[in-house]
Amino acid sequence: MVNIRVAAQTDLPFSREHDSHIAAEELASVIQRGRILVAEDSGKPIGWLRWGLFWDEIPFMNMLTVLSSNRGQGIGRALVTDWEKRMSRAGHSQVLTSTLADESAQNFYRAMGYSDAGVLLLPGESSEIFLRRDLEPAPDLTDPHITRE
Repeated sequence: MVNIRVAAQTDLPFSREHDSHIAAEELASVIQRGRILVAEDSGKPIGWLRWGLFWDEIPFMNMLTVLSSNRGQGIGRALVTDWEKRMSRAGHSQVLTSTLADESAQNFYRAMGYSDAGVLLLPGESSEIFLRRDLEPAPDLTDPHITRE
């Protein structure tokens, strides 16, 4: 059974081994700020989602990865869904991510309800497609008309 949790400092070696897109010092800082979710199976990390804030206010998914041996099992979808729920509970109304135009990840995000929000063109590189998704508002748990599960 897959469990999704916020990364702890003990996840730093795993994260550094598998996420080469971020400097080690920044990775430690991101973990400290609680901005990495880890998917684990039997206590072993098998995937992660790392995010920051675009314009210092909109949650932006920087990295979503599932180890190749665990792909195709819905783990990426579970990580994104868990992240979206956390962002909604934190009061955010939308989230963003991006992917290169020549990567198939854009199809995954569109299937999850993300829509195109723009393109970044950099010389000598594939276009970077930005995608956004509106979030459902988190339920008001103080409302007596809402039943809790």
